[in-house]
Amino acid sequence: MRLIPYGETDYVTIRKENSYYVDKTAFIPYFENAAKYIMFLRPRRFGKSLFLNTLDAYYDVLRKDEFEQNFGGLDIYKNPTPRQGQYMVLKFGFASVDSRKENVEDSFNFNVCESIQRFITKYSKILPENAAELMKDVADISNKALKKLISIVATTPYKIYIMIDEYDNFANTLFSTDEDAYKQLTHGDGFFRLFFNVLKDMTTDNNAPVERLFLTGVSPLTLSDVTSGFNIALNLSVRSQLNDAMGFSESDVRAMLEYYRDATGVFKHTVDQLIDIMKPVYNDYCFAADKINEERVFNPDMVLYFLHNYVASNGGVPDKMVDPNVKTDFFKMEKMVKLERDFGEKSQIILNIVNTGKTYFELNPEFAIADLTNAENLQSLLYYMGLLTFGLDEDGYPAFVVPNDTVRQQYCTYLEKCFAQAAGWRTDVYKLSVLWNKLVFHGDCKSFIAYIASVMDESTAVRDFNAEGEAFVKGFFLSHFCKNSSFLAYTEQEADHGFTDLYLEPLGIKRHAYIIELKYCPKNAPDSEVQRKREAAIIQMQKYIADHRLNAKCADRKWQLHTAVVVFRGWKLEVLE
Repeated sequence: MRLIPYGETDYVTIRKENSYYVDKTAFIPYFENAAKYIMFLRPRRFGKSLFLNTLDAYYDVLRKDEFEQNFGGLDIYKNPTPRQGQYMVLKFGFASVDSRKENVEDSFNFNVCESIQRFITKYSKILPENAAELMKDVADISNKALKKLISIVATTPYKIYIMIDEYDNFANTLFSTDEDAYKQLTHGDGFFRLFFNVLKDMTTDNNAPVERLFLTGVSPLTLSDVTSGFNIALNLSVRSQLNDAMGFSESDVRAMLEYYRDATGVFKHTVDQLIDIMKPVYNDYCFAADKINEERVFNPDMVLYFLHNYVASNGGVPDKMVDPNVKTDFFKMEKMVKLERDFGEKSQIILNIVNTGKTYFELNPEFAIADLTNAENLQSLLYYMGLLTFGLDEDGYPAFVVPNDTVRQQYCTYLEKCFAQAAGWRTDVYKLSVLWNKLVFHGDCKSFIAYIASVMDESTAVRDFNAEGEAFVKGFFLSHFCKNSSFLAYTEQEADHGFTDLYLEPLGIKRHAYIIELKYCPKNAPDSEVQRKREAAIIQMQKYIADHRLNAKCADRKWQLHTAVVVFRGWKLEVLE
């Protein structure tokens, strides 16, 4: 049986150990023909490192004769390109650079110089004999070392293919903690900016030894800030032909599940059931506007995490559906979209996305730190970080949508912190845990709703949000429901040609599902309006619970469906039934 390559990014090791490999080599010719200097962006944990290592194994001149061993049976083996095995590959990986302000430059220099030293050792037989000696004087100064190395390689008949993995990793972390330090890094005479200056110089001279470059990262933010130092890379990130160049299509996931079902004999679910379990949490990414109606893309790390745990537990669905490593990465992302001291424009954008699941803007392929005050650029950053993706709204028109529940929970965590900071409320952790227990195991959502409503009503600062009353209340409840990993919490879930305000779908062995219809009246509304809203909510609820698809799903999974009609007048809970 093939090993499950969860956490493995070394392509050659995957092939040697006969691990399961989803063939992405068909994309190599497209990249090769599209441009010499490439930037390709994808969210964290989306297979960028593995793909770069695949390119390394393919283009490395020292591995030219290992082509069949490394690529036999794959698409590229049947359709090789003329440049296979033609380059000396110089790889940099910036994920390990220490992002602390006081350490970042030394750490970067060490990272670059160590990579150069590995390059010299690896290619010692085809470099000049005195190459190592020539490097001694600049062995710990990254930009000088890079210049010296390029001059040495220029004396050989070979060209260099430079590959940079996670080019913006440490810079993004620094940006999230110290914006001034980030600016020093990427502007003026900053060492990172100078590094890209050197790279550009080494690609534009006549007979330049650096012939190709492939750069991966999360967003164009950092490269835009060093743009005058490096403006030659072509961003291929939203090319339709490359939509699933990284990540798994549903066909990929299905084939993988079928293989391990047959190979292990431990599956307690059908492949279709497992696809249905994974889809809401791992799927629904789309990276090209004209691929919206085609197969969506799964996060590959999370699929392998699920499969690894499912097989290891002899067919048990993991209690924790989200890889803890991905949660750590989301925390880094959250830090980039900094919390505001007041409930400002960024918080309003997040509130709208949480409440509607969508937003509208034109994706900006290039923007710098100074441009993040523009709302469209902020939303573009959310797209690149994997927090929004290409999709359709309820009327079938293009929009940017929240891809899945894992991301939705991240938004809600951010939003809850916004609420806590702006309105200053705190919940009783012990009491909340008791109410969660009732919600998850006993079918009681009303106690939870009543408590959260009381906390909101007691907070005087919340009066400042009257203009956003309905959205604020709805977003606040959703942000709290999303905190519980026993549910998938949705807003605007379609049911019988309508859209529920809040829908809680149980995960794992949990058995209680909920539809909550939430109405809001201004604080000065008369009793008659409260009653009218109540009656409208009851009528809508009757339609939702009659939805045949929802009822079929509940019957199939043995869920008990509960309902709640909720009406607020200002910040006071007037109806709960």
